Amino acid sequence: GIYKKNRVGKGSRSRGNSISTSPQSRNHQRRHMVTNTKKETRFQWFFQKKEFPDGQYDPQTGAGLLCMEELSKEDKGVYRAEVSDERGEDNTILDLTGEALDAIFTELGRIGALSATPLKIQGTEEGIRLFSRVKYYNVSYMKTTWFHKEKRLESGDRVRAGTTLDEIWLHILDPKDSDKGKYTLEIAAGKEVRQLSADLSGQAFEDALAEHQRLKALAIIEKNRAKVVRGLPDVATIMEDKTLCLTCVISGDPIPEVSWLKNDQPVTFLDRYHMEVKGSEVTITIERVNSEDSGRYGVFVKNKYGSEKGQVTISVFKHGEEDKVLKM
Repeated sequence: GIYKKNRVGKGSRSRGNSISTSPQSRNHQRRHMVTNTKKETRFQWFFQKKEFPDGQYDPQTGAGLLCMEELSKEDKGVYRAEVSDERGEDNTILDLTGEALDAIFTELGRIGALSATPLKIQGTEEGIRLFSRVKYYNVSYMKTTWFHKEKRLESGDRVRAGTTLDEIWLHILDPKDSDKGKYTLEIAAGKEVRQLSADLSGQAFEDALAEHQRLKALAIIEKNRAKVVRGLPDVATIMEDKTLCLTCVISGDPIPEVSWLKNDQPVTFLDRYHMEVKGSEVTITIERVNSEDSGRYGVFVKNKYGSEKGQVTISVFKHGEEDKVLKM
């Protein structure tokens, strides 16, 4: 036990050490119990002989806990828990390599497979998506297979399958009537095999297809609507009698109509005011500016899919007021 000579901490070895994997999350824990400690006793975790700062220790319960979120092969190595004070020190070691690490990943895979939720159907911008959420997924220790009408599916031009740390999904792009039917997801992790099924037909197919068409239409609107992409500052200052040029970049299909506003009123392009449109660039020029040109300007773009306005506040200062402007 720890400090055996002084009968300190003997519970740490007599109780043993354990690794526990919580089925409630992707957190993986290494727990070490210590007894007969003092206020000055120090508990520290080490990884590959270097201090590991993420460990926790509760002196009231004697529990030392090391929690590793989203365990990966990078966590492979030797872990050591050390307790010490003026009476001496002791430690215990966990060799998390080889078969020990494989055993943890195998158990995590089993837990992940058991945690898989029933398949859900979701209409998306690109098509129809089937998915199951899991508490943990590891590509090295879990295998997934999708079936449509008992026929194994392979990823292709219109069907894509994939996983994240907490989800297994199948995406059917540009869905057609031939995509209707029963879909089955098979999850294998060691000796554990689960099958989840969903029927993509009838009202389920019609609802998902309608949502797909709605989102696709919204995406087309958002992509093509008139926008002010960039260019206008929030505020611009200029000395009177100078020429002011403001340029912004717009987008939209069809090409947007463009107008300028001053204090929310249309700008008339005569005399000193000029507007030029070159492709996606729109420029307004005001020659020989004066104090009456100060105000809030906006460029308004519009097409059949929508409209947008970009704004800038113009401040014209007189000769000799440069110092005041710099101090603002």
